[in-house]
Amino acid sequence: SKGSNRCLSNRKRMLQRLQKVNPQVWIALGSTLIIAGSAYPVFTKNTREGHDLFSSEKPEAIREAQEAKRDEYRRQLKERRAKLKKEQEALQQQQRESS
Repeated sequence: SKGSNRCLSNRKRMLQRLQKVNPQVWIALGSTLIIAGSAYPVFTKNTREGHDLFSSEKPEAIREAQEAKRDEYRRQLKERRAKLKKEQEALQQQQRESS
């Protein structure tokens, strides 16, 4: 009973002290908490590039797949050019022989 009375009196004193605090202090404290809460996810993000909710970057997996496709296309293009060059040289050789 004594402990609960002491706890109630401590609460009353604390509430009285809190009520005396200037409203501008409450506004500043509230604003700070809102800003900190909003900034928390930005500074603590531990996600890969492009995988968070508001990212404007391409996800890492998509970017890697596109690069692999581009590399494959370049390799095939190089092979095709080499093949065409051989065919062209063979045609020129045939034309020389027939003339």
